[in-house]
Parts: sequence; structure tokens; C-alpha cells
Amino acid sequence: MNPVKIADYGITEEFGYLPSYNPAQSLSAGNEEWDQFGKNLPKLLMGSNFRKRVKALPKFNIDKLNGEAEIQRAMLVLSYIGQAYQWSDNVAATLLPEVLAKPWYEVGKLVGRPPILSYQSYAADNWRRFDKAGPIECGNIGLLQCFLGGQDEEWFILIHIDIEKKAGKALKAIEEAQTAVVAQDAGQVELALTKMRTALSAMYEVLGRMTERCDPYIYFHRVRPYIFGWRNNPSLPDGVVYEGVDEYKGVGQKFRGETGAQSAIIPAMDGVLGIEHEKDELREYLMEMRTYMPPKHVAFIEAVEAGPSVRNFVTMIKRSSLTQVFNDCIELVANFRAMHLEYAGTYIHAQAQATPGNPSAVGTGGTPFMVYLRKHRDETKKQTV
Repeated sequence: MNPVKIADYGITEEFGYLPSYNPAQSLSAGNEEWDQFGKNLPKLLMGSNFRKRVKALPKFNIDKLNGEAEIQRAMLVLSYIGQAYQWSDNVAATLLPEVLAKPWYEVGKLVGRPPILSYQSYAADNWRRFDKAGPIECGNIGLLQCFLGGQDEEWFILIHIDIEKKAGKALKAIEEAQTAVVAQDAGQVELALTKMRTALSAMYEVLGRMTERCDPYIYFHRVRPYIFGWRNNPSLPDGVVYEGVDEYKGVGQKFRGETGAQSAIIPAMDGVLGIEHEKDELREYLMEMRTYMPPKHVAFIEAVEAGPSVRNFVTMIKRSSLTQVFNDCIELVANFRAMHLEYAGTYIHAQAQATPGNPSAVGTGGTPFMVYLRKHRDETKKQTV
């Protein structure tokens, strides 16, 4: 059983799952109108006839995309315009026009993700540094793309980007821990888990800053509506038809909306720490979320799960300091989930209860999220050794 190597999956200790290049801030000549439309999105959403404006855009030229960074930029721009097209009106769109649907589908194939806004475009590919030599963290980063703009939307996503960056050291620690297990070196396993604990603490601390600049009311009414998907959505019982996409044969597609569950961090932590979730709807949902992640990230999670078991090693060695740091890591994952649950309560559940006519508190991913998150947290807490 071989230990996982993060480099094989395009992951680095410095950047984690974030791209190790600075995301492209514009598209090359040939797609300027689309690029500009994305940049003007907050203004255009304040205007009238938004859908008409999208339909009037010229053909998107996929052959004019230069390299990986531009392909990811194209997915980001198309995804933001696509979600805005869907939710810019009081009535949901049951059909996406060919001018948008076709390139969204084609670029989606290039990046290995479905044609809907997913976490990778929403957060991981959506940043620039103010001081190019400075860190990728809150204070030195801004978004490349928003729906409406404003500090609440900006801050909500920046927090996620900062967490992704800080996760790099935890992902490297997975490699180091599994390598040490193969070498049967308890001291090195402990060192790797100590590094993981430090990184998880740093991530938890960033998550704790959400309330500084993101207000629950603004989040619920201004930020969240644009990231809903087409699945389990009462306004789209038959999904959304992607006009001109032959592969879908005119059948409505039911894709999940953007959600933090599409980040590959916590699944990788579950994998290395041997945290298991009961086989139920919730676990199926988590597995389904992998189809919205970059394929390399999914391959990494699977390699971690199939790799040497850190949990078995810790249980077998029975060294108190090692057991302690292993359990600390599990506690931190549980705490991370608990804080996420707390936010779901204040930012979504409480807001939904106070909003007349809101029939159910369903997450952007289309799930009864309070039940799910609570169960996640509790399952995690029970799995210390």
C-alpha cells in the first residue's frame, strides 16, 4: 500500500488545492465581450432585460482560450453568467439559450465538471493578490468576480479562499503521515499529525472570522439566491434544458447548487483520519459532491482513503502522545463541522424562519442541511481512538 504523494495530483503544500499560478484576470482576444459581461455583472443585474442581454452575446470561442488558467477563467465567467441568467428574474428559467449552454457544457468537459457554478469556480479560482509578493489570505486578496458585489459577498468567499490556502500544510501532512506509517516510524507520524493539527487550527480560526464582515441577513437575501442549483428545487421540478447540447437530448438537467461540501479538504481529512460516515442518504450526498470537484482532487481523496491507515497504526502503537495528537485532529475536524453548523443556523435557518413564505430550509446544494450537518458533526466526534 503506497503513501499518497500530493504532487501527483497537482496539489502543493504552499497553495493546497488552489492553483499554484495566479488565476487569469481576463480572457484573450476572441472572447472580450463575454469577459467584459462577467466584469459588469453587478451593474447588469441592476439593469432590465438581463436575459435578453445574455442571448445577444456573440458566439463563445473555446478555441481562443490559451492554457489552463484561461480555461478555468472561462468556466468561472460562464458559470457566473449562467447562474445570473437563471436567478435574475422572479421566474426560474427552464431553458438556457444555446449561446450560453453550449460553451458552458464544452468548457465543463475540459475542466471535468458539470455546467453549473461549483465551488472551484466560486472560490478556488476566484482571487487576485493586491501585493503580488504577499500572502493569499484575507487582507491581501480580492475577488475576480461577484454577482452583486459588496463586502458581505466578497468576505463570504474570501474566507473560503483563505481556508483553502491554509489547508495546504494539512494536505502535505497527509502524505508525511502515510509515508511514516509505511516506515513504521511513530515519531514521524506524530510530527506529521502535529503539523496537521496546526493547519486545522489555522483553518478553524479563519472560519471563525466569517461574522466580521458578512451579515446573516445580507447573506441570505443578497448573496445566497444566486448560488442555488437546479436539483431538489421546487421552482425547477423538471430541471433545466441546455439548448443545443446534443448529449442531453433535450432532457432537463438537475445539477446541485454550489456548496462548501464541494471542497475536497474535509473529505481528505476524513480519509486520512479514518472518519467514517454511516451508509445513508447523507453519505450518498457527500459522494455525489465529488462529481462537482476537479477530477484530480477526487483522485487524491480516493488515494488517501486507499493508502496506509494512520488510524490503525495509532491504535496499534498505543503511544499516548501520538494518540493525543491524532484525537486532537479529529476534534478539530468535528469543531470545524460544528462551527459550520452554527453558521448554517444563524445565516440560513434563522433567516429562513423569519422570511414569510419560505417553505423549507433547504441548502444551496438542495439538502435538509441542518439535519445533515448535525449528523456529520456527531459522527465525527464519536471517532476518536
